[in-house]
Amino acid sequence: NITFRNLAVSGDTVTSRPRSKGVPSVENILAHSKADVVFAFFGYNESFGGAEKLPQFKKDLAAMIDKYRAAKFNGESETRIVLFSPIAHENLNDPLLPDGSANNVNLALYTEAIKEVAAEKGVAFVDLFTTTKALYEKADAPLTINGIHPFPEGNRKIGEVIAAAVVGKPVTA
Repeated sequence: NITFRNLAVSGDTVTSRPRSKGVPSVENILAHSKADVVFAFFGYNESFGGAEKLPQFKKDLAAMIDKYRAAKFNGESETRIVLFSPIAHENLNDPLLPDGSANNVNLALYTEAIKEVAAEKGVAFVDLFTTTKALYEKADAPLTINGIHPFPEGNRKIGEVIAAAVVGKPVTA
């Protein structure tokens, strides 16, 4: 009896999740659905702030963890939280697209920041940045459309990484 709900919208950050007027907040939906576990995927959009914005990002992420734990969305117990890093930027060797090297510098910084916050707060952390870099290197064909948005096969491979991290053993689809 497990249910996953994707409450993310492109452009979301830890502190900004704009929605149309009348749409319940993410927190209200988590409470309504009595969430036990929250998988939090942040850092990609924030990474455009570079190293300068890292301290604020870490502070905001830590505050979100504290807020979500205290909320007890399921009405009974502290919410369990799993933090995920952003994926790496795949170099598609396409002259019309950036190679991702500059982007990956910031993504690596934010991955490390998420890992640090996870350790400080005692929550689980899954490094998708390092694992996707390795997946890109081994892939016979591109796993992303434009370096940052996965094709279905890329999503499947990333899903296997996520599932393996959650269940603690390799998972293949």
